[in-house]
Amino acid sequence: MARMMRLGGLMGGGVILLASAAASQEQEIFQFEGGVDLVSVPVAVSTEDGEFVTGLGVENFRVLEDGVEQEILVFGAGLEESWVDLPPDQKEELSQKQVIGLLLDSSGSMEEDLSLLHEAAIKFLTNIPRTENLFVISFDENIWLSEYSSDDQRIISNRIYDIEAEGWTALYDAVATFLDRVYDYDGKKTLAVLSDGADSRSTLMFSEALDLVKLGDTTIHSIQFGDRARHAAVFENGRFLRAIADATGGSYALASSLEKLDELYDRILDELYSQYTIGYASSNTRREGRYREITVEVTAPGFEDVEVRARRGYYGPYEPSEIPQLHR
Repeated sequence: MARMMRLGGLMGGGVILLASAAASQEQEIFQFEGGVDLVSVPVAVSTEDGEFVTGLGVENFRVLEDGVEQEILVFGAGLEESWVDLPPDQKEELSQKQVIGLLLDSSGSMEEDLSLLHEAAIKFLTNIPRTENLFVISFDENIWLSEYSSDDQRIISNRIYDIEAEGWTALYDAVATFLDRVYDYDGKKTLAVLSDGADSRSTLMFSEALDLVKLGDTTIHSIQFGDRARHAAVFENGRFLRAIADATGGSYALASSLEKLDELYDRILDELYSQYTIGYASSNTRREGRYREITVEVTAPGFEDVEVRARRGYYGPYEPSEIPQLHR
């Protein structure tokens, strides 16, 4: 039996609005389904100076699940050069199977950062690779999800500039909505979250939303808004943004200026295309649905001090018959 998590029971009466270029509809219940056969792990390797390390081979990696070494069955290396410097035709060829999401916090707490949010979102659109699977999600206590081709620049730009800051914040629910929407999509999945990190209205709890992040296979990059001098709680508000980036092997940064965001976007794109992809079939054949920790190590001589960022784990397959029963 495939592992299933039904979000309708968790979301309760929360309003989820799914919009497309042609129409919009309300979604009340959604679910994840999926068995675990091949575990796919995107891996970014960088030096102490932040430069991405390319040119490694499968023999240079070691993967452990709950401390047990796994046999690598699938291996893919990223680009040898920076994505930013590639010619347009090569970018086009490499971009076809990307699934990219842009999650925008439009709640009242973002009012002072709204102009920067607009410009940051537009900058993101101009930097991302071409894809037929581009999602723009804005949220306050409600969630609006739109799916486009990245060729729809004018429509998307109008959608972004129409965003106003008002209402409460359902950040956890918004992240879960995107993950559910793209769960069955093929290709590498990337989500950029632009928010101050505060949640005031989600039906999901922090831990529930983080569990759903761990259940999916999306790499999340979090960009937190808010001036530390203006918001004393900005560090605390960033806990969720840091946690979802860490769990998925993504990155976390503070948004301070458009120039800083340009650097962040270039780095996200460089990482996206310099990542290694490792796949393995777990040696753990139990189907108890528990979380399994993944550790990726680089064993190449001379690379002992590199930083390795990868998916931290996943939930194993689930069979109700293997859940221990309590006996009186």
